[in-house]
Amino acid sequence: MLPPRRPARLAFTLIELLVVIAIIAVLIALLLPAVQAAREAARRAQCTNNMKQLALAALNYESVHQVITPGGFTRKGTLPGSKWNFGPFVHMLPFYEQQAVFNAVNFDPGVFTAENVTIAGISISALQCPSDASAFDLTPVNVTQYASLPAGDWKQAKASYGGVVGCWSLLLHVDNPTFALRVQNTNGAIYAHSSTRLADITDGTSTTMLFAEHDHGAFDAAGRAQYHGWNSGYWTDTVIGGYYPVNGTLKLLRLSDSAARDYIAFNIGSRHPGGANVGLADGSVRFLKDTVDCWPIDPVTKTAKGVYFNADGRAIQTMDPGAKIGILQALCTRNFGEVISADAY
Repeated sequence: MLPPRRPARLAFTLIELLVVIAIIAVLIALLLPAVQAAREAARRAQCTNNMKQLALAALNYESVHQVITPGGFTRKGTLPGSKWNFGPFVHMLPFYEQQAVFNAVNFDPGVFTAENVTIAGISISALQCPSDASAFDLTPVNVTQYASLPAGDWKQAKASYGGVVGCWSLLLHVDNPTFALRVQNTNGAIYAHSSTRLADITDGTSTTMLFAEHDHGAFDAAGRAQYHGWNSGYWTDTVIGGYYPVNGTLKLLRLSDSAARDYIAFNIGSRHPGGANVGLADGSVRFLKDTVDCWPIDPVTKTAKGVYFNADGRAIQTMDPGAKIGILQALCTRNFGEVISADAY
């Protein structure tokens, strides 16, 4: 007698396998945006924490020195060494737990000198936004900025943040013929040669920016090497202005335009969708949306309507009476007298 036959083992057909694979692919496609959004939320939270540390460090600096950290100082061109000096983050180093780096700084000869090329390559995570991966890259130092360098593979670390100089920028240097007048014409809290006290922020500490993000990742490799050195007080490195809309420079200006690149580097922007983080003078952090009100920009000249540079030969910015000041510009300035409601930004 023959043994009973075992039932044939069932297996997936090719069509069934393809259907299962298709279902899995659809599920992955549905989940991927949620995963990416969760990751960006975590990165933005870390960026917010970085900005919070900087805002509190600036306030602690002010409690010790009676002024908010300066945006840097410049030296007369007749002096040996670099005429440019260190940006705000170098002065603040002891106040965000970087005392060892501060001890390595030689303040006498300026930032772009052989004595200080080593600290240029020190990467500080508190100054780098996790959403902007390019800010973590070390690039070769710009040897043309240095009078002389010893042989070596010298690197430059970057910062995702900068001190807010106001709603416009002036490239301040002590050799400027109208230097004192130009300093008075600067309206933010942190700028070259600034000595801003909290009492000077008459617009209110809760509506005045100290720090903001700039969009380092917007640039090509050459721009990433050129801009946003963490230690430099040069105006396209660690200071920021609110002249153009948040994340708006790439819509108004072209990266291929060499003159426009500096303004793209200088303006508020980020890799976060929809806006950028800013640190306020009361120590709080706000996410400033792309849609925040801004003064009108002339589409032909790419300049703010009713705002003029050097109209009277004094190398300062002037405004027409009644020219619009946007909410963005109001937040960037310390003493323009605007009243801003919390729901306006």
